[in-house]
Amino acid sequence: PQHDHFNYPSSFYDHHPEWRGEDRNGNVTPRLSYAYQGVRRFVIQLLREVAEFDIDGICMLYNRRPPLLEYEEPVVDGFKSEYGEDPREIDENDPRWLAYKARVLTEFQREVRFAMDNEAERKRRRKIEISAVVMSSENENLYNSMNLRTWIDETLIDTIIPYTSELGLDSTRDSWTDPLSVD
Repeated sequence: PQHDHFNYPSSFYDHHPEWRGEDRNGNVTPRLSYAYQGVRRFVIQLLREVAEFDIDGICMLYNRRPPLLEYEEPVVDGFKSEYGEDPREIDENDPRWLAYKARVLTEFQREVRFAMDNEAERKRRRKIEISAVVMSSENENLYNSMNLRTWIDETLIDTIIPYTSELGLDSTRDSWTDPLSVD
């Protein structure tokens, strides 16, 4: 949040404006981006600190302040290197772009899994479960850089919690009225 009372006296967010999100037009957005290794290290450090306690698991709230990745320099440069195109000049729903962004967040999820497995082993205790609150559908998750099929296939996640069945995290409408929609 950009409200000072949330960041008093100062915060990681305040200290690292260079790691904030960037939209398609180059405007800075009010969130930190998982595109930056420094942000990822910071989050892993917090999760390791939490894992010092006898916890059953952690829950990644990917529903908080999406998008998690936008058009930050590392993502744009990586896409350009691989595809020879600037992602800001193609359709935002281009399957190559969505898959590329999802690979970046999947790498972060691998780092989370590795850190939690490492902490459990170091403490000689049971596995630390990882849950994730995600979007409504496979398409909406992919648009927001989450390839849940890969996360499941690689056992990077233990429990997936769709926040709502409504697009855009709309919690004002009735949700999951059709039990088959969970599939």
